[in-house]
Amino acid sequence: MIEGKLIVFGAGGHGKVVAETAKQAGWTVVGFVDDVIASGTMVDSSHHILGNRDWLSSLPRTEYQIALGIGDNCSRGSVASFLDSQGFSAAIVISPNAVVSPSAQIGSGTVVFPGAIINATAAVGKGTIINSGAIVEHDAKVGDYAHLSPNSTLGGGSSVGDFTHVGIGCSIIPLVSVGSRSILGAGSVATRRIPDNVVAFGVPARVRRSLTARIMPPTLR
Repeated sequence: MIEGKLIVFGAGGHGKVVAETAKQAGWTVVGFVDDVIASGTMVDSSHHILGNRDWLSSLPRTEYQIALGIGDNCSRGSVASFLDSQGFSAAIVISPNAVVSPSAQIGSGTVVFPGAIINATAAVGKGTIINSGAIVEHDAKVGDYAHLSPNSTLGGGSSVGDFTHVGIGCSIIPLVSVGSRSILGAGSVATRRIPDNVVAFGVPARVRRSLTARIMPPTLR
């Protein structure tokens, strides 16, 4: 069990689930920080908005850790960059109902939700979401600030790039790679390489259109 004070950055639906998962894992969740919702607003039955990022900047760095509660990959990466610049630690939150191999690597700020499985020598980057029931098989790699949606599966030795969104129920067969800043649509099966900056979907998944690359903060490039 984890012991420590935790603040969740982001008070939308995703942030609520992060807070619940953190409590189940033993964290003391103090409340939420949000740049849009007003301070004092109740988020759930136990927690409210403590302030925005300016308020957060006044807190002692050694007393609190911050969980990333933002669903959008690029926004989550931007918040992580801000936290790093302010000297805060981005907490790794792992559900007690997830299965994570001792040989797997998990980056700072990543959240692993209930029912997820991360198998032997898999590597998950910083600030990534491994959502409910997602499977990362042996030797698979997931980049920074990616999102594996519920019940998605990465076969052994496959990979997903930075800032990529893998939709609900997707499968990536062993040794196949999905590039950075791409979207793999729900229910798709990637049987061959998907490049960077595209939307792909179908069975088998095919590239349907290109995406304009969003400019990352300098510390995330």
